[in-house]
Amino acid sequence: MKVKLMALLAGLFLVVGLPLAAMAGPTPGGADTDGDGVENAFDNCTARVNPTQKDVDHDGCGDTCDGDFDQNGSAGLTDFGILKSAFPSVVGQPNYNAAADMDCNGAVGLTDFGAFKNEFPTTAGPSGITNAGRDAIACP
Repeated sequence: MKVKLMALLAGLFLVVGLPLAAMAGPTPGGADTDGDGVENAFDNCTARVNPTQKDVDHDGCGDTCDGDFDQNGSAGLTDFGILKSAFPSVVGQPNYNAAADMDCNGAVGLTDFGAFKNEFPTTAGPSGITNAGRDAIACP
């Protein structure tokens, strides 16, 4: 009975243990080029300070460097229209769009237009995240 139990536990360890080891990400101790306290390998926006790592659309690119609100891979005229329709608004108002709140302050205002201007017409990012948590189309 003990042998069967040991074999079952060993099998369970192999089935559960190997995928967990395979999913392990980068190890801490790397560079932080934007100086926001988040190492590049874990930073969803390596070019701009974003210590909160806010990513409303969950594409792997932080909101501070993601003007791609329609998820097509670049900040373009459609994204400008989305930003314009959310201006001016705050959380709780019907026209508020959390993705358009690029500075993550709970309001879509002039600073968001400035941030969008920096992203237009470029691709979203760059993101240091390289695992399956990054959408390769929306955050190339």
